[in-house]
Amino acid sequence: MENVFFIVAFVGYVIGTVLYLSFLFSRGPSLPRVAKGFLTVAVISHIISLLVRTYLARLMPEHSWYVPWSNWFESFSFFSLVITVLFLILQVYRSLPILGTFTSPLALTSLVVAVSSPSGRGIPDMPPALQSFGMMLHVPVIFLAYAAFANAFGVGLAFLIGENQLKSKRTDSICYQLPSLEELDNLIYKIIWLAFPLLTLGILLGAAWAHLVWGRYWGWDPKETWSLITWVVYLIYLFLRLVLGWRGRKTTYFSLVGFGVIIFTYVGVNHLSHLHRFLSAVGR
Repeated sequence: MENVFFIVAFVGYVIGTVLYLSFLFSRGPSLPRVAKGFLTVAVISHIISLLVRTYLARLMPEHSWYVPWSNWFESFSFFSLVITVLFLILQVYRSLPILGTFTSPLALTSLVVAVSSPSGRGIPDMPPALQSFGMMLHVPVIFLAYAAFANAFGVGLAFLIGENQLKSKRTDSICYQLPSLEELDNLIYKIIWLAFPLLTLGILLGAAWAHLVWGRYWGWDPKETWSLITWVVYLIYLFLRLVLGWRGRKTTYFSLVGFGVIIFTYVGVNHLSHLHRFLSAVGR
């Protein structure tokens, strides 16, 4: 049953993304509504698949600790879900259908990576050190922050494309569908302003978890170091925005760089960190 709901979710993500991309070349108002509907169905099916997966896993005594973000497949799958949920919430706050063109491909890409993950879809056997409430708290908070920054990244792409069209005096379809550059710039700031405390909380929860498991709060492990670098990049963004009054392209570039650092911290550094290789089931 879990597989059925997951397949429905995957198809929903694909169709929703295709419709949002089609919206780039059409001013038809129905496309984003239908795309949003498919993404909503995908999210509901995805959540049900995770709940079923968790229920079935916890029926086994050896997986009583289980949470559905414990290997590469689950991690990228969960990331895709949270990106989409936050995007749909953002649409309730401010309906900007064109942003689905930039955000939904990120969620779909994450899901495709999940499906093609070498770790497979099996329930992973986690090391004893990771079988704790830290796994249930630290990881989802970090993912919430990362997913929010992913949405800010999507808005940043929209900003740069819109600015480039205005400067080149082009009037493509996308130019008419984008809100003003000022509104996009403010939206990036609001998302980062809300996500930064989540990132901070996630890092602090990780430090507390490390102390509980390894007896130290901070050990300059590559994953920890790059998490701090990510935090500093977004702190600099907020400093430039709030203190120095920077706006527009310069701060947008910082938001894009920040998300690039997040991807490296999330994926790349995982292969360098001995303590954090659990996603590929080789950590300790």
